[in-house]
Amino acid sequence: MSTVNRILVAWLAVAMLLLGGCKKTVEGEQAAWTSNVEKVNALMATYPGFKPALEERMGKAKGIYDASEGLDGEAKANKLGEANSTLMGGYVRDLQQLDKDMKDLRTKRVEAAAKAGDESSRLGAKVAAEDANKALDRADKALAAGAKDEASATAVVKKIKDDIATAAKAVDAVLEADKDKKDEKKATEDAKEAKDAAAKADADAKVAPWKCEYCGSENPHDEASCKSCGAPRAK
Repeated sequence: MSTVNRILVAWLAVAMLLLGGCKKTVEGEQAAWTSNVEKVNALMATYPGFKPALEERMGKAKGIYDASEGLDGEAKANKLGEANSTLMGGYVRDLQQLDKDMKDLRTKRVEAAAKAGDESSRLGAKVAAEDANKALDRADKALAAGAKDEASATAVVKKIKDDIATAAKAVDAVLEADKDKKDEKKATEDAKEAKDAAAKADADAKVAPWKCEYCGSENPHDEASCKSCGAPRAK
Protein backbone atom coordinates (compact mmCIF):
# COMPACT_ATOMS: atom_id res chain seq x y z
CA MET A 1 0.00 0.00 0.00
CA SER A 2 1.35 3.43 -0.97
CA THR A 3 2.01 6.17 1.56
CA VAL A 4 -0.88 8.23 0.16
CA ASN A 5 -3.29 5.30 0.50
CA ARG A 6 -2.16 4.66 4.05
CA ILE A 7 -2.78 8.31 4.94
CA LEU A 8 -6.25 8.20 3.37
CA VAL A 9 -7.13 5.02 5.26
CA ALA A 10 -5.90 6.56 8.52
CA TRP A 11 -7.99 9.69 7.97
CA LEU A 12 -11.03 7.59 7.13
CA ALA A 13 -10.60 5.61 10.34
CA VAL A 14 -10.36 8.81 12.37
CA ALA A 15 -13.45 10.25 10.67
CA MET A 16 -15.45 7.09 11.37
CA LEU A 17 -14.31 7.13 14.99
CA LEU A 18 -15.37 10.75 15.40
CA LEU A 19 -18.73 10.14 13.79
CA GLY A 20 -19.29 7.12 15.99
CA GLY A 21 -18.31 9.09 19.07
CA CYS A 22 -20.81 11.86 18.25
CA LYS A 23 -23.73 9.49 17.69
CA LYS A 24 -26.65 10.12 20.01
CA THR A 25 -27.71 7.42 22.47
CA VAL A 26 -30.98 7.09 24.34
CA GLU A 27 -29.16 6.91 27.66
CA GLY A 28 -27.05 9.98 26.95
CA GLU A 29 -29.96 12.09 25.73
CA GLN A 30 -32.15 10.99 28.64
CA ALA A 31 -29.46 12.01 31.10
CA ALA A 32 -29.07 15.32 29.28
CA TRP A 33 -32.84 15.90 29.47
CA THR A 34 -32.88 15.36 33.23
CA SER A 35 -29.94 17.74 33.64
CA ASN A 36 -31.45 20.37 31.33
CA VAL A 37 -34.80 20.33 33.13
CA GLU A 38 -32.92 20.98 36.36
CA LYS A 39 -31.09 23.89 34.71
CA VAL A 40 -34.32 25.46 33.48
CA ASN A 41 -35.93 25.05 36.92
CA ALA A 42 -32.87 26.75 38.40
CA LEU A 43 -33.25 29.62 35.93
CA MET A 44 -36.88 30.03 37.00
CA ALA A 45 -35.75 30.27 40.60
CA THR A 46 -32.93 32.70 39.78
CA TYR A 47 -34.97 34.86 37.40
CA PRO A 48 -38.62 34.53 38.48
CA GLY A 49 -39.61 37.28 36.06
CA PHE A 50 -38.76 34.91 33.19
CA LYS A 51 -40.82 32.04 34.60
CA PRO A 52 -43.76 32.47 32.14
CA ALA A 53 -41.40 32.42 29.15
CA LEU A 54 -39.40 29.49 30.53
CA GLU A 55 -42.57 27.52 31.25
CA GLU A 56 -43.67 28.16 27.68
CA ARG A 57 -40.36 26.80 26.41
CA MET A 58 -40.57 23.84 28.78
CA GLY A 59 -44.02 23.01 27.41
CA LYS A 60 -42.76 22.95 23.81
CA ALA A 61 -39.79 20.78 24.68
CA LYS A 62 -41.90 18.46 26.83
CA GLY A 63 -44.22 17.85 23.89
CA ILE A 64 -41.26 16.66 21.81
CA TYR A 65 -39.96 14.62 24.73
CA ASP A 66 -43.33 12.88 25.15
CA ALA A 67 -43.34 12.07 21.43
CA SER A 68 -40.22 9.96 21.98
CA GLU A 69 -42.09 7.52 24.24
CA GLY A 70 -43.30 5.34 21.37
CA LEU A 71 -39.92 5.22 19.64
CA ASP A 72 -36.88 2.96 19.99
CA GLY A 73 -33.19 3.04 19.28
CA GLU A 74 -31.80 5.76 17.05
CA ALA A 75 -35.20 7.31 16.38
CA LYS A 76 -35.81 7.72 20.11
CA ALA A 77 -32.34 9.12 20.69
CA ASN A 78 -32.81 11.66 17.90
CA LYS A 79 -36.21 12.74 19.23
CA LEU A 80 -34.78 13.16 22.73
CA GLY A 81 -31.92 15.16 21.22
CA GLU A 82 -34.50 17.40 19.51
CA ALA A 83 -36.24 17.89 22.86
CA ASN A 84 -32.96 18.86 24.51
CA SER A 85 -32.06 21.30 21.71
CA THR A 86 -35.52 22.87 21.88
CA LEU A 87 -35.36 23.22 25.65
CA MET A 88 -31.91 24.81 25.87
CA GLY A 89 -31.64 26.71 22.60
CA GLY A 90 -31.82 30.43 21.92
CA TYR A 91 -32.55 32.78 24.80
CA VAL A 92 -32.48 29.95 27.38
CA ARG A 93 -28.84 29.20 26.55
CA ASP A 94 -28.00 32.91 26.59
CA LEU A 95 -29.86 33.49 29.85
CA GLN A 96 -27.89 30.69 31.45
CA GLN A 97 -24.63 32.26 30.23
CA LEU A 98 -25.46 35.79 31.39
CA ASP A 99 -24.47 35.25 35.01
CA LYS A 100 -20.93 34.27 33.95
CA ASP A 101 -20.69 37.12 31.44
CA MET A 102 -21.71 39.64 34.09
CA LYS A 103 -19.25 38.24 36.62
CA ASP A 104 -16.49 38.39 34.00
CA LEU A 105 -17.32 42.03 33.28
CA ARG A 106 -17.15 42.91 36.98
CA THR A 107 -13.75 41.22 37.22
CA LYS A 108 -12.41 42.95 34.09
CA ARG A 109 -13.65 46.31 35.37
CA VAL A 110 -11.56 45.94 38.52
CA GLU A 111 -8.60 44.54 36.58
CA ALA A 112 -8.53 47.54 34.23
CA ALA A 113 -8.38 49.95 37.16
CA ALA A 114 -5.71 47.92 38.95
CA LYS A 115 -3.44 47.54 35.91
CA ALA A 116 -3.65 51.13 34.64
CA GLY A 117 -0.06 52.26 34.25
CA ASP A 118 -0.38 55.98 33.55
CA GLU A 119 -2.87 58.83 33.83
CA SER A 120 -4.49 58.29 30.42
CA SER A 121 -4.90 54.58 31.15
CA ARG A 122 -6.43 55.37 34.54
CA LEU A 123 -8.86 57.77 32.89
CA GLY A 124 -9.77 55.21 30.23
CA ALA A 125 -10.27 52.55 32.90
CA LYS A 126 -12.50 54.90 34.89
CA VAL A 127 -14.73 55.68 31.89
CA ALA A 128 -14.93 52.01 30.89
CA ALA A 129 -15.74 51.02 34.49
CA GLU A 130 -18.53 53.59 34.67
CA ASP A 131 -20.01 52.31 31.40
CA ALA A 132 -19.69 48.76 32.69
CA ASN A 133 -21.51 49.68 35.90
CA LYS A 134 -24.35 51.21 33.90
CA ALA A 135 -24.58 48.12 31.69
CA LEU A 136 -24.63 45.86 34.74
CA ASP A 137 -27.31 47.97 36.42
CA ARG A 138 -29.45 47.86 33.28
CA ALA A 139 -28.95 44.10 33.09
CA ASP A 140 -29.97 43.59 36.73
CA LYS A 141 -33.14 45.64 36.23
CA ALA A 142 -34.06 43.86 32.99
CA LEU A 143 -33.43 40.44 34.54
CA ALA A 144 -35.58 41.37 37.53
CA ALA A 145 -38.39 42.56 35.25
CA GLY A 146 -38.26 39.38 33.18
CA ALA A 147 -40.48 38.61 30.19
CA LYS A 148 -44.05 37.40 29.84
CA ASP A 149 -43.47 35.12 26.83
CA GLU A 150 -40.74 33.62 24.65
CA ALA A 151 -40.78 36.39 22.06
CA SER A 152 -40.26 39.02 24.75
CA ALA A 153 -37.63 36.90 26.48
CA THR A 154 -35.67 36.55 23.23
CA ALA A 155 -35.63 40.34 22.76
CA VAL A 156 -34.83 41.14 26.40
CA VAL A 157 -32.02 38.61 26.74
CA LYS A 158 -30.47 39.66 23.42
CA LYS A 159 -30.47 43.30 24.52
CA ILE A 160 -28.80 42.42 27.82
CA LYS A 161 -26.28 40.14 26.12
CA ASP A 162 -25.32 42.79 23.54
CA ASP A 163 -25.12 45.49 26.23
CA ILE A 164 -22.79 43.41 28.40
CA ALA A 165 -20.68 42.42 25.38
CA THR A 166 -20.27 46.07 24.34
CA ALA A 167 -19.19 47.09 27.84
CA ALA A 168 -16.77 44.14 28.04
CA LYS A 169 -15.29 45.10 24.67
CA ALA A 170 -14.66 48.64 25.92
CA VAL A 171 -12.89 47.34 29.03
CA ASP A 172 -10.85 44.91 26.89
CA ALA A 173 -9.78 47.84 24.70
CA VAL A 174 -8.52 49.71 27.78
CA LEU A 175 -6.62 46.64 28.97
CA GLU A 176 -5.11 46.09 25.52
CA ALA A 177 -4.09 49.74 25.12
CA ASP A 178 -2.44 49.73 28.55
CA LYS A 179 -0.62 46.49 27.70
CA ASP A 180 0.62 47.98 24.42
CA LYS A 181 1.99 51.00 26.30
CA LYS A 182 3.78 48.79 28.81
CA ASP A 183 5.16 46.58 26.03
CA GLU A 184 6.44 49.66 24.16
CA LYS A 185 8.01 51.05 27.33
CA LYS A 186 9.69 47.72 28.07
CA ALA A 187 10.97 47.47 24.49
CA THR A 188 12.48 50.97 24.84
CA GLU A 189 14.08 50.04 28.16
CA ASP A 190 15.41 46.76 26.74
CA ALA A 191 16.90 48.59 23.76
CA LYS A 192 18.59 51.10 26.08
CA GLU A 193 19.95 48.29 28.26
CA ALA A 194 21.32 46.52 25.17
CA LYS A 195 22.93 49.74 23.94
CA ASP A 196 24.47 50.40 27.37
CA ALA A 197 25.73 46.83 27.57
CA ALA A 198 27.33 47.12 24.13
CA ALA A 199 28.98 50.39 25.10
CA LYS A 200 30.31 48.84 28.30
CA ALA A 201 31.62 45.84 26.37
CA ASP A 202 33.44 48.16 23.97
CA ALA A 203 34.91 50.14 26.86
CA ASP A 204 36.00 46.95 28.63
CA ALA A 205 37.57 45.66 25.43
CA LYS A 206 39.68 48.82 25.14
CA VAL A 207 41.24 48.34 28.57
CA ALA A 208 41.41 44.54 28.49
CA PRO A 209 44.89 42.96 28.51
CA TRP A 210 46.09 41.52 25.20
CA LYS A 211 47.78 38.17 24.61
CA CYS A 212 50.98 37.94 22.63
CA GLU A 213 50.50 35.82 19.54
CA TYR A 214 54.11 34.65 19.72
CA CYS A 215 54.67 33.63 23.33
CA GLY A 216 51.16 33.69 24.72
CA SER A 217 51.94 36.13 27.52
CA GLU A 218 49.33 38.66 28.63
CA ASN A 219 50.19 42.33 28.52
CA PRO A 220 48.54 45.54 29.76
CA HIS A 221 46.24 47.16 27.24
CA ASP A 222 48.47 50.17 26.74
CA GLU A 223 51.67 48.21 25.97
CA ALA A 224 52.71 48.40 22.32
CA SER A 225 54.95 45.33 22.53
CA CYS A 226 55.12 42.16 24.59
CA LYS A 227 56.85 42.69 27.91
CA SER A 228 57.99 39.07 27.86
CA CYS A 229 59.39 38.51 24.36
CA GLY A 230 59.39 42.02 22.92
CA ALA A 231 57.16 41.12 19.94
CA PRO A 232 55.03 44.00 18.68
CA ARG A 233 51.29 43.95 19.42
CA ALA A 234 49.31 42.58 16.49
CA LYS A 235 47.21 45.17 14.71
